[in-house]
Amino acid sequence: MVSVSEVFKTWNEGFEKRDSSQLAEFFTDDFRFVSTIRDIGKQEALDWTAAGGNQTVMDNLEVLYDNDEVAVTYHRATGTLGDGVLMALYTKRDGKFSQCRIVRQAV
Repeated sequence: MVSVSEVFKTWNEGFEKRDSSQLAEFFTDDFRFVSTIRDIGKQEALDWTAAGGNQTVMDNLEVLYDNDEVAVTYHRATGTLGDGVLMALYTKRDGKFSQCRIVRQAV
């Protein structure tokens, strides 16, 4: 089973390097990334990451909970959308992530 901190690290590196190839292995085929500004599937999430994700840099990850079914995280994000803090709920299925639902608050 993959940990949410490993996904976070790989996603952040994907934004930085504009390469989502390593991130793809962590998501189910029907993966959804849901926020107030987007609801996208796996390929769209990978394309967004490979494009630099609004020039996003994520840091200060705090894993609030992580088991075989769900993970909850809190972290900072800085990018073209401005500075913010995010809380994310990840759902898991068959050892992969099937959804990431985030709530972002500008700071």
